[in-house]
Amino acid sequence: MQQVLDNLKDMPSGTGAKDIDLIFLKGIMESPIVRSLAKAHERLEEVKLKAVGDDNVQLVREILDSLNNLEERDSAAAELARILQEPHFKSLIEAHDKVAAKSYEMPNATADGNFLSSSSLMPADAVRMIGVQKKVGEPLGVTFRVVNGEMVITRILHGSSIDRQGMLHTGDVIREVNGQEVGSNPQELQELLRNCSGSVTLKVLPSYKDTPAPPQIYLKPFFSYNPATDNLIPCKEAGLAFAKGDILHVVNKEDPNWWQ
Repeated sequence: MQQVLDNLKDMPSGTGAKDIDLIFLKGIMESPIVRSLAKAHERLEEVKLKAVGDDNVQLVREILDSLNNLEERDSAAAELARILQEPHFKSLIEAHDKVAAKSYEMPNATADGNFLSSSSLMPADAVRMIGVQKKVGEPLGVTFRVVNGEMVITRILHGSSIDRQGMLHTGDVIREVNGQEVGSNPQELQELLRNCSGSVTLKVLPSYKDTPAPPQIYLKPFFSYNPATDNLIPCKEAGLAFAKGDILHVVNKEDPNWWQ
């Protein structure tokens, strides 16, 4: 801008430019506002953010190894080790390394079932923290089964609190409930959820499956049914009693043996 201003002063008269236009241009370029804008633009152009490194996951592991012998003797070292092993901090470091390495592809969650073990850092874009609301004793309306040591949601009852909130889906893996690991016993997980109230925080590995549209199917049964006397139903509380001639609306047929 200064170079242009200097040229305006020495511009020969034969250029064809009108004097009034040159005065107007000179006034604009000498304006404090325009000069401030030019300085701000230069500052923005000069700043080029660049990650120092994309190997911070390994660096954290090395720090934790170095702290192993200090935790018992130094409270500050013990606190640092605890912070470095927090799931959110691990996810933050993992996300930083992915952005720094410009690795933006979705990870294959099924490639390694143990990639979230305590000795590894969790992918930031895989595990999610989900909050659901429930009352004491109120069933969430979900059933689980253990697949490769993981607690997987196999069914979500239509109309249940989980179904209404829409936060969980069939195939999602439950890792923790309110910071407590779920283990590998579906009955213990159901009991843990039953005793929770208010806001319940779940650590979930999503299945990334699209929820199909509910089918509009209506049936008239030619028999009566009572789940309390059914020895084969996996959850009697989830069963629906009906009488011969009732009209039933089928909302989910994913399980061929247990329609909802």
